[in-house]
Order: sequence, then structure tokens, then C-alpha cells
Amino acid sequence: ANRTVENDIFHTRGGPKPENIDYKERYSTKEYFKKRFWKTMFPFLVWSILSPILSTLRLGGSLSDLTLVGFINGTLNTTFSVYWFFVPLFCIYAAIPLFAAVPVEKRKTIFSYLVIICFLVNSLIPFIFQLLPWGITLSSSWDISVGREYLLYVLAGYLLHNYEIKKPARYAIYALALAGLMLHMCGTYFASMEAGYIDQQYKGYCNVPATLYSVGIFLLVQQISPRLMKCKTLKQLVSFLHPYTFGIYLLHWHLVLFIANGLKLNGLSIVYRLGFPFVLIGLCVGIVYLLRKIPGIRRIVP
Repeated sequence: ANRTVENDIFHTRGGPKPENIDYKERYSTKEYFKKRFWKTMFPFLVWSILSPILSTLRLGGSLSDLTLVGFINGTLNTTFSVYWFFVPLFCIYAAIPLFAAVPVEKRKTIFSYLVIICFLVNSLIPFIFQLLPWGITLSSSWDISVGREYLLYVLAGYLLHNYEIKKPARYAIYALALAGLMLHMCGTYFASMEAGYIDQQYKGYCNVPATLYSVGIFLLVQQISPRLMKCKTLKQLVSFLHPYTFGIYLLHWHLVLFIANGLKLNGLSIVYRLGFPFVLIGLCVGIVYLLRKIPGIRRIVP
């Protein structure tokens, strides 16, 4: 019965496979971790060291106030900058060999099961109990760790990438995505107005609302991108920016602090919010381009 339901929703899709879970088709597990160390962990370590130095210089402090324990604590807990994203990323990398060990012909069944059961048990049921006035909260013992939080996106992304979603299921995902977005916006607004502060119960990257509209947005972009890429100008722009996206992420917050705060720009200005990101991206691309020209330095902005 499970296979019948799957075949009604999915049919095998062509095109390139995600490199992570299918890495064994290209190289060994040792090479897999080696590549990810130089691609992500090394830049993370370097910029985690540079961040407090840059922050101290920006604020006019003394570098002698920085300590080894402070560096270690700030790096492990990503308190220096916006690099929190790396910690769940490294945990995902550590889990990938487990998913890669699942035979290709069984992945659709196993990953579909994990996405459904983990979303229900880890996300939806606790979320519903949180909204009910009964005062019941579920302990973390209920979590199914193999698909917890960001790991759910890995499994869902693999399914969306490798199997074409048939039209009825696609429309259902879009409807759920819209419902999740409205729940996030309206729920946060009304709960916050009642509480008198920004209520967090509808927020969170791994909370039910964000999970629903994130999956829907991924699917929508996947469906419309082939048509969008027929626009030559847009395709050239995407191709140009693609190699710089990671470098932009590494640099952008430091430039925001140095430029926006240094020039005392009005962060609430609509001109600033809509215009400065384009200036910021241009500056980041230029700096990354120059850094990559310096032997040895290019490794920190791969």
C-alpha cells in the first residue's frame, strides 16, 4: 500500500543528483570529509578567529582583551557573527554517510517514511500541543533524531530533487506552504499584539510554519527555474553570482557593521533596506574577487 501511494505521488526524475547523499558515486568517504573541511570548516575557523578581531578594531577596543578561551567559546557557540549556520551544517555532513548507505532503490520508500513520521512526531504534534490551552508539552524523548530539525530538510530536499511531484500533490504542497506562511505571519501578529512583545511560538526555521513554506518555495523555484533561465540576462547574472554566494555570506555582516554603523545609516529607512543590499553584494563580490587572487588567502573565501 505504501508503494502504491508513493507511485501515485512520485515518478523518477532525471537530471543531476545532489552531491552530498550520492557522494559515493564520485569519491570515498575520506575524500568526502576532506572536501568539506576545506570548503566549509576551514573558512569557518578562520573567519571565527577574524570576527572578534574585526569587531574589536571597529569598536576601538584593544586586541589584548581577547583571550584563547574567548576565541574557543565564541567559535563553538558562533557568538562572534552570523555563522550559526555552520554548526547544523557540520552535523548534517556527519549524518550524510548514514543516508548514503541506504541503497538507491530503497531511498524513495525509506526517505518518504522518515520525512512523514519525523514531521509528525518531531514538529506537528508538539506544535499543536503548544497551541492548545491544556498546558501539555512533550519532552525531547519523543524526538526521532534521524530526521530532527535540519535533517528533515535534507531528506525532503533529496525527494523533491530526484522525483517529480505529480500535479495534485504539487498543488497540495503549495496550499500547505501558503497556510504555513499565513500561520507564521498572522499567528505571530495576533499573539504578539496580545502578549505585548514579539511572540516566538510561530517562528523558527524548523517550526511547522517555516517547514511548510520552505518546502513549497523550494518546489516552486524548482518548477519555474527552467523557464526563468530562458532569460539570457537572468541566466548570466545567476551564473556570475553563483561562485560568490558563499563569500558573500562570510563577508556581508562585517561590511554591514563597518559601513552602515560607521556611516550611521538609518537602518529603518526604506531606501537603506531596499538599496543597500545591492551595494553590499557588489562590495562583497569585489572583495572576494581580490582575495582569491592572493595565493593561500583564497582558501578562506572558496
